[in-house]
Amino acid sequence: MKDYVKDAVIYQINLRVFTKEGTIAAAEKFLPDVAATGANIVYLCPFVESDDDPNPEYWSRRQKFSNCQNPRNPYRLMDFYKIDKEYGTAEDFKSFVAAAHKLNLKVMPDLVYMHAGPTFGKRYPDFVKKDGNGNVKLNSYFFCEIDFNSAELREYLWQNMEYFVREFDVDGFRCDVGGAIPLDFWVEGRRRIEKIKSPIIMLDENEIDFRPAEQDEAFDINYCQGWTQAVFPFIFNCGQPVTALKQMWDCVNNARPGGVVIRAIEHHDTANDWYYSRPEKVSSAKCEAAYVLCYTIDGVPFLYNGCEYKDVSRHSIFGNKGQFTIDRSKDPAERFAFLRKLAEFHRTEPAFRDGFMEWLENSQSDTVCTYLRTAPNGEKILCAINLGNETVTVKCSGIESFANGNTLLERDAEFCPDGLKIAADGFAVIKV
Repeated sequence: MKDYVKDAVIYQINLRVFTKEGTIAAAEKFLPDVAATGANIVYLCPFVESDDDPNPEYWSRRQKFSNCQNPRNPYRLMDFYKIDKEYGTAEDFKSFVAAAHKLNLKVMPDLVYMHAGPTFGKRYPDFVKKDGNGNVKLNSYFFCEIDFNSAELREYLWQNMEYFVREFDVDGFRCDVGGAIPLDFWVEGRRRIEKIKSPIIMLDENEIDFRPAEQDEAFDINYCQGWTQAVFPFIFNCGQPVTALKQMWDCVNNARPGGVVIRAIEHHDTANDWYYSRPEKVSSAKCEAAYVLCYTIDGVPFLYNGCEYKDVSRHSIFGNKGQFTIDRSKDPAERFAFLRKLAEFHRTEPAFRDGFMEWLENSQSDTVCTYLRTAPNGEKILCAINLGNETVTVKCSGIESFANGNTLLERDAEFCPDGLKIAADGFAVIKV
């Protein structure tokens, strides 16, 4: 794994909710807050021109269900090169990137290449798929399907990748539903942009077990949607056994040993669809326990905007200007410090940065995650995290050897004669 991936902590900005203004210029003012979390990569939801076609026939079900009545879905584009005036100008984005770089933050825009709005299909009829009658094919979102059999389309999009690296000095891309796009397209795209700038970091919104070869030449990091969209929500809301996290980890590791995925408890899709049961609404304490897991397990920690303020407001990518905004009324100092400490451990402890990951069976496997991180020099770190709702005493092979270790991080956990007593949402991270 490359050093810039080992050190990565990603912070997602959804411009429509990040500030009341919803603009790139307004977001720039909050970049010091992003850096204060310990994140070093800013990923922005799409800000190029979205389709303004008002016909709901071409809106996704989620877009209609939001009841925002806004045709401009940032994931339904009509111009891949033009900055949408809703968010600002090209000069605003250049300023944003420059300001981020001064704070040692990399910038990763979102590429939406699987589909486009109906206006794009009319402008570029040879770039979209057609059925036997010559009608434009629509995908399950009712968007035009982009045709990667077209050499001209591929060149158009490769040049689009080059344009953002060359003109704006971005540091990589998050690729929306990248697994639905031919892998050879991404390999060539990366080859081209690395001629302009290196290193480039590439994140694919695709499960690595669907296409394990992705991290050979095209991508550095993949999503783990099962972890974020299926497991954590049910642990938080329904008490699902935490063994589901291990099962999801096994899927990734069996498909590609050493494969790198994000570790997120929330992103724009979950915030968009589950605003009545967002993690912070359920329990801030449980969120913090989950963050300990995301930073100490193998992978790349991922933060969704507003987590530093324990934000519980409704978010929507379909919202109108100023309709939904992060609630910054809470004092963020404690959460900032907590996230920074986790980021520091993630980057500086050899057992986390370069170490081997091993799950440990324990006596409270429905609610407590236990695993061992082992550094190349043999140094070991025990991680025990209680995502349940009751205090339990955990028995685990070899756990007693950590009783007098160096406690890096702890909340409501202590050793007793029977094992490690750990309260609900408590955790212990101990090094020997």
